[in-house]
Amino acid sequence: MDKTNSTLEKPCHTCRRRRVKCDQAKPHCRKCVSNDLECLGYGKLILFVGGVASRGKMMGKTFSEKSSGVPVEAKPASRTQMQTKPTNSLDPMNCRSKSNLLSHIPLDPWLQGLDYHTRHYLAHFLVHVSNDLVVYNYPAQNQNPIGFLLGFAGAEQNSALFNTVVSMSAHHLYNLSSRPETPEAQKYQVDALRFKGRALQLLSQDVSNVHPSKYTTLLASSMLLCDLALLESGDDTWRIHLGAATRLVRFITARMSDSMAVEETRMSGDEKSFCSWIMSRIILQDMFGSSLSTTPASWNLQELCGMDRALRLAEVDHYSSCPSQISQLIISASSSYDMQSAAPSCCSDALTAQCILLSIQFFDPTSWALDLQSQTPAADDFAERCHVGSAYKAAAALYVSQVISESHEYSCNHLPTPEQRRELVTTVLHHAFHIPCDNPLFKSTIWPVFIAGAETTNPHDRTKVLLHWKELSRVVPWQSTVTAEQALKEIWARVDAASLVAESELEMTTQWKWLAEFQTIGASIYPA
Repeated sequence: MDKTNSTLEKPCHTCRRRRVKCDQAKPHCRKCVSNDLECLGYGKLILFVGGVASRGKMMGKTFSEKSSGVPVEAKPASRTQMQTKPTNSLDPMNCRSKSNLLSHIPLDPWLQGLDYHTRHYLAHFLVHVSNDLVVYNYPAQNQNPIGFLLGFAGAEQNSALFNTVVSMSAHHLYNLSSRPETPEAQKYQVDALRFKGRALQLLSQDVSNVHPSKYTTLLASSMLLCDLALLESGDDTWRIHLGAATRLVRFITARMSDSMAVEETRMSGDEKSFCSWIMSRIILQDMFGSSLSTTPASWNLQELCGMDRALRLAEVDHYSSCPSQISQLIISASSSYDMQSAAPSCCSDALTAQCILLSIQFFDPTSWALDLQSQTPAADDFAERCHVGSAYKAAAALYVSQVISESHEYSCNHLPTPEQRRELVTTVLHHAFHIPCDNPLFKSTIWPVFIAGAETTNPHDRTKVLLHWKELSRVVPWQSTVTAEQALKEIWARVDAASLVAESELEMTTQWKWLAEFQTIGASIYPA
């Protein structure tokens, strides 16, 4: 046998021990996954046995149980234990201490060759950045998407995905720095730019020749590069990456639906679920991004009907926790001012704008929150989910009424009156403020609170919105939250100037169209 081929066909450690043929899939072989076995990978396997190390870097360390180079997952803790307090989690020094987890305990073989700083960034991504991407970041959770994300990133360290993950973590640490001018903070920024440049170069090479084996990592890289743009600047750059991601989704979806290409793709069940998670994030990023932009959403409702499962998946673990029914109605409203061509599937061909508003009114946040209890990894988050669903319901009504008022050719008898709009603002703020800032669902209030802030002209409500937003900026230290706050203040300045011209408060409330004003600012605001 040729020695080169034998090296390339080296089985994973688990299949070798079981003396079965391995399919060499990365990051974990499908045979292990299908048999619910732990795949130990293909790299150097390091065994730690009971006793005290007598030499080397681990001298003096005690290992109470045998380990195969893979960290043992802790049993799921109670909901209170698993929630991270913002006052501790946002301390860069505390982040550094937690990164020692990747420096001093047995890990996957691919981590053993990394330097301290890279392990530090990966630990920060796992412990902190991941919290901004999902509702609950439980490492021991079954089908944890963050675990799959790091698994694919670690399988090929010279990849766009791996470098994007490290860049995001470095820039997250830079955003957390209270003194950006210090050498340590500057090193975070330099590392972030260095890894980002490498990621863009590698992604450009992969996109030029899309291979089925790269589908998953390409999707994940495009998604995270969009997140990275929101994390570091919040300017229009995120739209470029989002456009690339949506084109990739269409290409891969069409490819996977082609019977001739299905065998070529050969995705495992876990990999398909992971791709669905990525697609759901891309759809929601497009939805939130287009809600205040002149650029319409990239998805029409015909495409959306086939992605209903992805949207239902997103409402469980996407950081926004937006109900899938509300997501579809927001997309249908923001995709075009032509309401009839953007009709939700529940409506007849003779759709009017009234149908979208009625669909929002018929949404029941209590039933939605109750249905999620069987899927959420938390012990009990029924009350918080009710508040999130109610806030989205009221905010969606405010948003859709703005879209309808912009489309002059439509007459709708169900548009809320000025008094009803003020009540909707009160409803959004009431439910959003009932979610504590140390609760994982606190970050789900970003879009509803922003919409309520854009609608209100009440100085007291504006003050409450700013206080809530500053707390959000502390818990979610992304530059997009800062950009959104600046845009909100500019809108308030414009509405205050317009109120001086209006003859009465009623006239001002009736005429003011904040959605059109956002679209004239010129920036692609991302209010989520």
